[in-house]
Amino acid sequence: MEKQNNYVVNGGLKLPIGYRFRPTDEELVVHYLKRKVFGLPLPASIIPELDVFQSHPLGLPGDMKEKKRYFFSNIRNESAIDNDGKCKIAAGSGYWKPVGKNRQILASGTKQVVGIRKTLIFCEGKRGHETKTQWVMHQYHLVAIATNTNLTQPVFKMVIIGDWVVYRIFQRKKKPKKRGVVSSNNLNITKNSHKNQLQVIDFSVIEADQTDLLGPPPQPVSSCSSEITADELSPSVLDQEETSA
Repeated sequence: MEKQNNYVVNGGLKLPIGYRFRPTDEELVVHYLKRKVFGLPLPASIIPELDVFQSHPLGLPGDMKEKKRYFFSNIRNESAIDNDGKCKIAAGSGYWKPVGKNRQILASGTKQVVGIRKTLIFCEGKRGHETKTQWVMHQYHLVAIATNTNLTQPVFKMVIIGDWVVYRIFQRKKKPKKRGVVSSNNLNITKNSHKNQLQVIDFSVIEADQTDLLGPPPQPVSSCSSEITADELSPSVLDQEETSA
């Protein structure tokens, strides 16, 4: 029997130089989570088991150079869920807050739903005074469609299978701060065809009779806001950033 390669070192992922672990949502659910739930051999021992809600994301094991880190966790052994049943509390520093709607994961061949993905963001501090961070978590569940045939019309219901989940944790890229942009309409620029250079007219030395031709001097342009908006935290935006990472 061929020996399975083990890439888990000190509770985190450690791959050889040049190797990357970048599974799609479907691959993560079908080839790893499904096999974990049913106790089948995994393609590789590459995802460690850990309760991710016991520490700040920076304290999670693994190589920080990897953009995304993956963990298995048994939901029966996870840290207690908060009273509202939605926010998982991290040890002393903040909590994971669910955002957006759950996404269904389809099998490429049959187009059947095989899993769901929930998106959470990490907030530092206590609720009401928290600060949203760039940390994002994807939580994956294995699911199946159950049918109730006892009724006149069959009812289809999605149910979660097993106690195991798999997490993908990563940091969003910080967008560069936007600066005020001066419109080309506010500058009168003439091109010197002989020297192939740009000459900028100085409004301070223009005579009074020339101002009528050139118009009033340019007005200052206000700078744009660089705050993170709610749209930037939407699942669709997070997906685009993750794909481009």
